[in-house]
Amino acid sequence: MSDDLFFAGIDCGATKIMVQSATFDNRSKKIRPGNFQKEYLYSDHAKWKHDFIPKPIGDQRIEYSEGHICLTDTEIKQGNIVIETVTKAISELNGHSIGLCFPGIKNKDGIVVMANGPRIPDFKKRIKEIDAIYNDSDCCVIGECHSTIGKLQDAENCIYIGGGTGIADGIVINGEIIDFNVVHDVKRSWELLTQTGETVESCLSPAGMIERYNISSGNNISTILELSQQKDFIHVVKKAMEAFSVLIDNRVQFFEQNNTGIQKIVIGQRLGSYLKNHDHELGKTFKGCTTIPIEFSEDRRTAALGAAWSKACL
Repeated sequence: MSDDLFFAGIDCGATKIMVQSATFDNRSKKIRPGNFQKEYLYSDHAKWKHDFIPKPIGDQRIEYSEGHICLTDTEIKQGNIVIETVTKAISELNGHSIGLCFPGIKNKDGIVVMANGPRIPDFKKRIKEIDAIYNDSDCCVIGECHSTIGKLQDAENCIYIGGGTGIADGIVINGEIIDFNVVHDVKRSWELLTQTGETVESCLSPAGMIERYNISSGNNISTILELSQQKDFIHVVKKAMEAFSVLIDNRVQFFEQNNTGIQKIVIGQRLGSYLKNHDHELGKTFKGCTTIPIEFSEDRRTAALGAAWSKACL
């Protein structure tokens, strides 16, 4: 039997899925990206609703806690498109063991609470090749730690901040990735508030920055690059820096409670890619907020690789 095993990771997002083939090395326990990489847009489906608005999160949580999830007709149709898209991707992955990650709250069968997309409570029943649905935030951190392209390889004590539609929070302490569901004395970005009562996630994530700017300006920009070209971008940056400082202060306190120093901060996903490639001055602004070394991860494959690693090892 070969020491190398073949896997693929599927990273499901709010607008698309990314598929990445991978090879797992039993000796190093690292996942290495393969040659197959492809993105599948939900919007390629003629019936995809760009203006879909999920039920309020509070209502979703109540339905889930009461054991009676009431999907809307539009939500069902959106979910069907997601399932079709994932099924299409899987059909092109012959001979690979597949790990899949998804945002939102999951139970043993599917996705039961979603902030930016449809709930799919019977996800696993509809896609037989998937035996577990991993958390997308966790897979971002896992990919940075356990893939050959990750910025957290062999790191012992560090912070991960993945900025996209939301914030993927990660902490590695004494070489172990902490589980936010188990460690309750540290909060996620959507639980931390700035001095003005806004969540860190809403101020720091690219999607949150864009939404904030569009609401205040009446514009309809869609990317962080477009946002950075606006004259009053500085107001959005100020909010983002305040949120970043709140987040780092919280993480520093956690490490201090555990009598441990922080080696570095890695900023990844869409935010990391932008800071690495498009705005050196803004990157320096982030670095100026803390004395902890900061690195930017521009490779968007890490979550998919984290899902592949999870399939191999968990």
